[in-house]
Amino acid sequence: MKVVNSETKNIDKYDFKPSYTWPNPAFPFRVYYESQKCRIFIIENIQHNWKWMSEWHKNFRKTDFFFVYCGWYHSPSFAEEADKIFSLLNLDKKQFFIMYNSPLEMQNFAEKGFYGDVINHNAWLDENLVMRPLNLDKIYNAIYVGRRSAFKRHILASQVSQLALIAGINHGNAVSEIPPHKYLNDKQLSSEEVCEKINQAHCGLILSAEEGACFSSSEYLLCGLPVVSTVSKGGRDVWYDEYNSIVCEATASGVALAVEEFVSNPRDPQRIRQKHLEQAQTYRAKFINVLADVFHRFGVVDVAPLHYFQENFYHKLRKSYKPDFQAIFGNNYS
Repeated sequence: MKVVNSETKNIDKYDFKPSYTWPNPAFPFRVYYESQKCRIFIIENIQHNWKWMSEWHKNFRKTDFFFVYCGWYHSPSFAEEADKIFSLLNLDKKQFFIMYNSPLEMQNFAEKGFYGDVINHNAWLDENLVMRPLNLDKIYNAIYVGRRSAFKRHILASQVSQLALIAGINHGNAVSEIPPHKYLNDKQLSSEEVCEKINQAHCGLILSAEEGACFSSSEYLLCGLPVVSTVSKGGRDVWYDEYNSIVCEATASGVALAVEEFVSNPRDPQRIRQKHLEQAQTYRAKFINVLADVFHRFGVVDVAPLHYFQENFYHKLRKSYKPDFQAIFGNNYS
């Protein structure tokens, strides 16, 4: 089948190749709500889901609704690509609600007619799990928690003394240089161990120019650590203010100076954590309001949106598994 319009003329859906699709069989996909009235799904990014959507889109029901969260900076090129996918598959944008991590992302996609709001996905970090302030002595000036990928720009911390590094799995990206350090993990750490290390530092580093909202950035804040960040795209900066962060130049000296500021002028961990929790609640309230609108649209009257959200809260919003699309979308009826 070929769909032709001003945006996608001469493009065949069977020839179209998105910039990125999920690389393994298990990926973030959730059936969030299901009844005779409607079904609600949560997926990550549009192009990530191209493979299964191109196969099963004809079986989407008019009562299906998709929340889309952003796992990377949603640039104008991402918006253009998503628009092509919607045109090729003749999808209804009103059935999709994109939860942007930043106002810039929302602007990029609004220009292509997409619906959504800024509901930063770091609001789905469960504050009742592990990450929290601990009364520990500070033995590191700064800590950088992040996979050892070149885009993380670890080397910008090369002038930071007493540096701790916790490097996670690289996921096939180019490998970053590692700056001089006092600590580097030699094995995968548990969440409890990571929390302990974070609490032993004066501040947390996040030095990429572009990525998503970055869970580590908000994990620092939940532990009560101020953040030293470079200017970035992707949404982590929506959590920052003059008290809990310094956004510095992307230079080794700029990062070192910002770290020294927090070493010399410690912040109140509880104040930092509380601000993050209040902002997270604001984003969650937005989601609940949209959920209420969806329930109203499809006549779901026996489920309270707030109660349903609380009962189905899921840490990081993610639930990676291999869905049975035949079972989910095998029957085409509305």
